[in-house]
Amino acid sequence: MMLKNKVAIITGAAKGIGKATALRFAKEGAKIVIADNDILNGQKLIKEIENLEAESYFFETDIKVKSEIDKMIDFTLKKFQRLDIMVANAGICPFEEFLNIDEKLFDKVIAVNQKGAFFSAQSAMKAMIEKNIKGKLIFTSSVSSIFGGKMQSHYCATKGAVNQIMKSIAIAAGPYGITVNAVLPGTVITDINRQQLESEEPELKEYFIKRTPLGRLATPEDIAGAMLFFASADANCITGTTLIVDGGMSINLQ
Repeated sequence: MMLKNKVAIITGAAKGIGKATALRFAKEGAKIVIADNDILNGQKLIKEIENLEAESYFFETDIKVKSEIDKMIDFTLKKFQRLDIMVANAGICPFEEFLNIDEKLFDKVIAVNQKGAFFSAQSAMKAMIEKNIKGKLIFTSSVSSIFGGKMQSHYCATKGAVNQIMKSIAIAAGPYGITVNAVLPGTVITDINRQQLESEEPELKEYFIKRTPLGRLATPEDIAGAMLFFASADANCITGTTLIVDGGMSINLQ
């Protein structure tokens, strides 16, 4: 098992990429704290992980609030006495035209995607240093951090910030043996975009598939595989880098 006896926190783990990552880590022997504000789906995931004979706990978290993040870290240390892996995955992407984005929506996206990721990493790194653990900090970014999107200007800005936060933290974390990296998913059908791609704009989904050299969209499980790589000993000398997982769509200009 690649993560036997490792302790991982995954924010935004109740659904989508976070859920797939939690299940993959559990299969590899990790103990998981599912941090989310979705109690119902979080508890369902606990039962799925129990069926894998792995240990997990759900912790209700408002990732927009630093004190709540600190409580999440304290909870984990009380349960397991250590923290090896932090996956700062929680994020939102409310699709909206640039001219229609108001201050309230903009501030919310910043608070979840950027502030939440920043302080999740900071609090986790402090815990790792305190416990003398050469841990792993992993961010969920997006190819939108590089290429932009008509309905995602607020989201793209936060994911670009996440990339730069990751690189800066990698420099600060290096002396402690802590690695810091980011996974950049392409178009993945999750609860964030399912309605748009499957009901409102199915032609957009087909366009993305046509542009993708592998002929399919990435799945949450595909992203979880990249997360596992960064979390494992195989990536012990990799830090400050981004890994695009999009089936090759971002290299195809057609």
